[in-house]
Amino acid sequence: MPRCWPALLAIALTLSAPRPASAQGPDTLIFGTTHESDSAIYGYATEYLQQLCAEIRQRCQLQSLPGRRSSAMLADGSIAGEMGRVFEYGDSHPEYRRVEEPFVGSRSHVFTRAGRPDINSWEELERNARTVSYKRGIFIYQRRLEALRPQLQPHDVQSVPACLQMVLNGRDEACLFDDGSLSKASKAMLPQGRTGRPLDEFNLYIYLGRDHAALAHAMADAGRRLSAHGLKTRLHRKYFISP
Repeated sequence: MPRCWPALLAIALTLSAPRPASAQGPDTLIFGTTHESDSAIYGYATEYLQQLCAEIRQRCQLQSLPGRRSSAMLADGSIAGEMGRVFEYGDSHPEYRRVEEPFVGSRSHVFTRAGRPDINSWEELERNARTVSYKRGIFIYQRRLEALRPQLQPHDVQSVPACLQMVLNGRDEACLFDDGSLSKASKAMLPQGRTGRPLDEFNLYIYLGRDHAALAHAMADAGRRLSAHGLKTRLHRKYFISP
């Protein structure tokens, strides 16, 4: 037998072997989020996405991206979708498909300097603050605060710690944030000022780009199954309640 036959036989057996399911279709779908990698929602969303994608037999990965960069990458198809956008985000972006099952809820708060009264509602924010910082790329805050101009002047900053620091440095009177965006660094800064009661609570969703819109129905069904089995409760306890 010619010496090349064993090598040819090995190649033929390799080509004829069944391919694993994970090799079918796109290898990995990348999702963006505006939440920092050490925030509560980022940890929650990472685990949730892995469970959700396992349900639909798809590999997925989450990346923390600046808000405007994440939006731009979804627009040009560089990422499959975004995690952590509010329901109303679809009003301004009808070209994207929302997965009609929220994956987490978060609550808005206002941070002010020590010695100033707590701000516990949107009405109190409008009455008691002239300048407000918020994290860049948070659509719901941008829209809400810009509607209060010129009574209130909003400023977007790079991160929640930067937002809190704007208040502590006296450059802004208030910082608007949600509790899911808090990282270890930002939590350590909260005792230096005052944090009011929640202004409101809102749900966060997954949005899919044009190329992956067909996955929305399957992901929503999978999300409902996972919720029925207690996944969201377990993740909320782990990332929002644990010390």
